Amino acid sequence: MNLLGFNLILSVRQRIRSILAVVTISVFSLLCGGLMAFGFAPAQAIQAYRISRLPVTEDVAQVAAAQPGEELLLTGILKGNAPLLEGLDFVAYSEEEWKVTLPSDDASDSTPSGYWETVATVIPALTLEIHGQPVSLLKTSSARLSGDLHIQVVKGSGSHQAEYEGELLPEGTKRYCALLDGDLVTVLGKKSASGSVLPEHIFAGDHLQFVESQRQAASGMFMVGLCLMAFAPLFLVGGLLATLFHKS
Repeated sequence: MNLLGFNLILSVRQRIRSILAVVTISVFSLLCGGLMAFGFAPAQAIQAYRISRLPVTEDVAQVAAAQPGEELLLTGILKGNAPLLEGLDFVAYSEEEWKVTLPSDDASDSTPSGYWETVATVIPALTLEIHGQPVSLLKTSSARLSGDLHIQVVKGSGSHQAEYEGELLPEGTKRYCALLDGDLVTVLGKKSASGSVLPEHIFAGDHLQFVESQRQAASGMFMVGLCLMAFAPLFLVGGLLATLFHKS
């Protein structure tokens, strides 16, 4: 086989691999978009509607009258809760750590990139005050924190840095999204056999803001899904044209 024929075979193989990669990415984008728009988004919309129909627990007597396992929606003030970390006033928080990825030797861009990695969500036993009356919330490791949380960044001392929102952050930097004592929160949870409430979701804000955030989440998922589905054929056509007409 002469050199020209060998190069031709290599070129054909390379184009086939490129076409397969383009098709795979397009199909994956289409499937993810469809799942997001017609799977996750409707489920989130149903959740938002269900929460909007839940009656807000107005006083401690209603909590006491609820049956174990009954779903409750409470809005109140966090009161009498001690800070969890020295030097910080957090009574519940999620913690993320800044990770820096260095570019490979053959990468065209030599700039390091970074991302936030979730470390833990810490929600201890808390006291929620409803119209001056305390309600006990149980400690949990599975509840979500969301809403207008207090965000604090504690810079690390890693030797590698990457840019985030216009600022270089060292590897090991911590970001906390937290609740403070005195915050207004809405709690979605279930009555426990002990009489306390086991939180499933703690939202920094009132009941109406919580419901609206759930609706916006559903709308956001739907739009992201549609964008992914629209991107798939555009990427497929553009990728195939670029591969077929690229000069080796």
